[in-house]
Amino acid sequence: MTRRDVIAVISEIGPHLNLSGAAVYVLTKLIGCTSDKHWTEANAEPTFYGTQDTMAERLHLSARQLRNHERNFERQGLLIRDTKANGAREAGTGRGLRFTPIKARFSELLALRDQRRADTKHMKELKSLRSVRLRRFKEAMERLSPEASDDAVVCCIVSRFEAWPRSDRLMSLGLERLEAHVAEAGALCGELEEWLENQPNASCKPATNFRSFIQEDSEETLSVICTEGMDRRSAGKPAHDSLRKAEPIGSEECLENEGAAESGVINPKVEALFEPEQLFQLSSSDFQTALSMRSNEVTVEAVIEAAHDMLCPLGINYSAWRLACGVMGRHAAALCVLLLDANRDHPQTPVRNAGGALRGMIRAHQRGKLNLVGSMIGLQRRRGF
Repeated sequence: MTRRDVIAVISEIGPHLNLSGAAVYVLTKLIGCTSDKHWTEANAEPTFYGTQDTMAERLHLSARQLRNHERNFERQGLLIRDTKANGAREAGTGRGLRFTPIKARFSELLALRDQRRADTKHMKELKSLRSVRLRRFKEAMERLSPEASDDAVVCCIVSRFEAWPRSDRLMSLGLERLEAHVAEAGALCGELEEWLENQPNASCKPATNFRSFIQEDSEETLSVICTEGMDRRSAGKPAHDSLRKAEPIGSEECLENEGAAESGVINPKVEALFEPEQLFQLSSSDFQTALSMRSNEVTVEAVIEAAHDMLCPLGINYSAWRLACGVMGRHAAALCVLLLDANRDHPQTPVRNAGGALRGMIRAHQRGKLNLVGSMIGLQRRRGF
């Protein structure tokens, strides 16, 4: 323990010791005027011997203001005022402001600092998880039909949603209230999704994971005329003696077959890779643990929230996650996190910087170059499925 360590800890946890910003400033300045070796030696007592008038002038305070701060520190158990009857302090007699209580409580102050850091980190994770559930709720709201606004259950759900606190006020709720709010948000999302499942005609838009009967990536219909029978020779030369027929109409080099290969038809086996059970089998053991802690059932929402829980272990900033959800959608963003986590042990090109890799995948998606299907196929082959 050094004097610098003590000043750093007091500056960080001062508000949790019921100290104002001005009080923290005065206390750290008083500690800074003590001898450094008195903090490192076991039996020494760090003491401030300066006069009130001189120190008050340095701090741009009146002597009375400084005296009030000293009394407040003594009431808080942070120092012992050992002065003469007139308040004088002398280094020769050892009279002054002794900071032995802080020195004795330093391990306790360190534990408090570590606990506050852990709580702040957990609150940031809860705040990010609330944003995931907020996006989930809004996606469910988009699936409501206009007639659903007259339903009593939907009105009750919407009124409870409108009572949610704003995102910029979540950190001020405190850890316990924030945990309760995030749990309530998840339950409210489940209620709305359950209502939608029980209403056959309540949806104006299909769900995100709805399987279309026409499995195409593009709505454009490719129409290519067969070029096998076309004479490519110049005029005046004999025509083809015979035409080769191959399925469906032209030969293997025919543009019709090339167009069919690029039609964007999704293989059912590839589509099965995006099912929650398949994702669970392809994910790493850490991802599976996070998913099991989040839910007893392997669902799409459980996979998304497990991907959110893996952000911190992977070193991915929450800003990158929010950007990925905004650009690609929650499902694609969760799939990217799953792939990055699973490829940390890749034999040839392991993922070293998952945060940078996720931002690279976002840029690739914006350019139209992101191939999640190919990545999932490669992961499936590497897993031996």
